[in-house]
Order: sequence, then structure tokens, then C-alpha cells
Amino acid sequence: MTPDATSSRGAASAGGSATVIVGQRVKRGRADDFEHWQSSVNSAAAAFAGFLGTEISRPVDAASDWTIKHRFDSIDHLNAWLGSPERRRLLDQGADTFESAASQQVLVGEHDDEFATVVVSHPVSAGDEQEFLDWQQRVIDAERKFAGFRGSELFRPVVGVQDDWTTVSRFASAEDLDRWLDSPERKALLARGDKFHNFDLRRVSNSFGSWFSFGGDGRVTVPPSSWKTALSVLVGLYPTVVLFTLGIRELWPDAALWESLLLGNILSVCVLTWVVMPVVTRALRFWLTPPPSASERRTDVIGAVASVGFLTLAALVFWLVTVQIWTLP
Repeated sequence: MTPDATSSRGAASAGGSATVIVGQRVKRGRADDFEHWQSSVNSAAAAFAGFLGTEISRPVDAASDWTIKHRFDSIDHLNAWLGSPERRRLLDQGADTFESAASQQVLVGEHDDEFATVVVSHPVSAGDEQEFLDWQQRVIDAERKFAGFRGSELFRPVVGVQDDWTTVSRFASAEDLDRWLDSPERKALLARGDKFHNFDLRRVSNSFGSWFSFGGDGRVTVPPSSWKTALSVLVGLYPTVVLFTLGIRELWPDAALWESLLLGNILSVCVLTWVVMPVVTRALRFWLTPPPSASERRTDVIGAVASVGFLTLAALVFWLVTVQIWTLP
């Protein structure tokens, strides 16, 4: 993509959906208060015309920000929310939980892909736009050579909303994204683009994609912690794999190991994605994304016990079926 084509992509998308990504540093020990406050913000945003949904990512460490992503169906509807008295009132109410001022990026026409994503905002001085576009094109050309690269977009400043140019780069996994961010090639490009050293970088990542996507009903949608997602996937994965293994062995007894495994994996992924995991996440939603009012420790214990109990029961049933009732060859 040429620099001109890249820049026109952001302008041409002005009629599509619009997203604001807010990065907020929260005071130590105030995470619960912030989540409760954010729930009120989400409910208020959901009442505005064009609201599509809210996603929240917890900070990965003590030095990271919370990331809040509000999506609307148009830039006009997003602007109505951003400039509303309701939002200003809520920001005043939550100010005592903030450690520092929030950062904010607005994307118009952003794709809703489930990839590891980095959002970078650049303030560009008047007269430096073409130099920035040329430099940004070199960055995109370098990104394309890295494994897992899935695309990059450049969004022009939005009049009355933000003055920065914003780039969005997507990679297949967090590991692929890390390789690019830490690469000597990127460091060399940053050194050459000395005019554009003043930038804000924000990562947006969801390791289990739509398996753990919760609706835009205005409630806080913080992605579950890694141990919860892993245990939840196991709840859906174990019985699915066993059932397909038994079925394939019975219906296709002469299949080679690589054939049965390939077919089993294809069927398991399809059924997990469109049938099993939606059921699992609905059943365990009280544990995966508990409301701010719920006791975190009690909810974690109940969810973990329910998941381990289900897996234990499933293992007992499969043991009875495959060893006591029907002995596999």
C-alpha cells in the first residue's frame, strides 16, 4: 500500500463505525472502585444512540494501564457520547481513582478482528505530514516481513476529536507482536524518524478471541484471567475431543493415526467455536466476568469447583463407558 493509499484509508472510513480507546492508570488498591465506576460509565454509554459495545482489558502489570474500548456505529454518535454532560459528570466522579490523566485514541471505520493489536498515536506538526507518511510507509513495509503480520491501517486526525495520526497494526498472536515491537528493525526506524519520537503506544489483545466475547449490554466486560480461560477451554475441550475420538474410531476403524487426529481436530475446533464454547461461557459467565458487586474470592472458588467437578464427572463417565461397559480395542 502506498502512503497516499494508506492515508486515504482512514479518510474513506469516516462513514463507518467509530471506536474510542481509553488508557487509564488506576491508583494502587483502587481497582475494585474503578471497576464499579466503569460499570456506571458503560451503562451510561449504552443508553446513547449508536452504541455497539464495550470491552475492557486489565493491566498486565503494576506499570500498565486499564484499556477501555467503546464502539459506536458512527463518528457522530461517538462524538455525542464523548462530549456529553453525562460522561463529564462520570469522569468527575471517578477522578479520585485515577493515578494520572487518561490517554485517548479515536478510530473511525476500525475492523473488529480478533488479533493482537497495537495502537500508536503520533502528533504531527503542520508541514510534516508527507514526511510522516513516507516514514510510516517504511514502518509498514518492515512490519510485513514479520511472521504473523495481519495488516496495518493509518487513521487521519478527526476534526474536533483528536489531532493525532493513529496507526493500528495487527498480528496473529501476542508473541508475533512482541517480536516486532522488540525488533532491531523497528528500533532503527524509530531512530530514523526522530521527528516522530513523541508517540503514545497501546496494546489491545484477546488471546482466546470470540470464545470469550461478551455482549454489549453496558456491563463491564473485562476479559477473564488466563487461568480462568484455560480451565474454561478445558471444560469444553475434554468431552468434545473424547466424543469425537470415540466416534471416529467406531465409524472409521481403519484410519491412520494422522488421519483420525486431523479429522478430530478439525471437527473439535469447529464445534468448540460455534457450539460448545458459547454454551460454556454462558454457563460460567458468573465466574468469568462477575459483576463488581460479587465477592471475588467466593466467585472464584465456586467457578473453579464447578469446572473441576464437571471435568471429574466427565472423566468418570468416560471411564465407565470405555473400560467397564465398552472396552476399546
